[in-house]
Amino acid sequence: MRRNHLKVFEKLRNLRGIQRERLSLLTTLADIDIIREIGFYQERGTPITLKLLSLKNIGSTATVQRRLRRLKRLGLVLQKRSRHDRRNVELSVSPEVRNIYRTKELLFRSR
Repeated sequence: MRRNHLKVFEKLRNLRGIQRERLSLLTTLADIDIIREIGFYQERGTPITLKLLSLKNIGSTATVQRRLRRLKRLGLVLQKRSRHDRRNVELSVSPEVRNIYRTKELLFRSR
């Protein structure tokens, strides 16, 4: 049983190393949570909107908007108008961020 726990913590250490090395621009837990939620909805095929992201209890609406503005400026998060309702903005993570998280996924699956 202890050996399994050791493997889990080893994988978590490796994942954090990748994040520190390749996603060093994610400086707060809110940044990480925002990227995770956007990526989750993107992979599901239903892009998340700012309103839905604000309802995820990541932080206050002002904090989420401020952190999101920074992530967009850094090119980690992309936005586009919804085809169905031009008033809504759909959020997605950049292809580079998706590739980094796919690398992390492969690492977590291995061993």
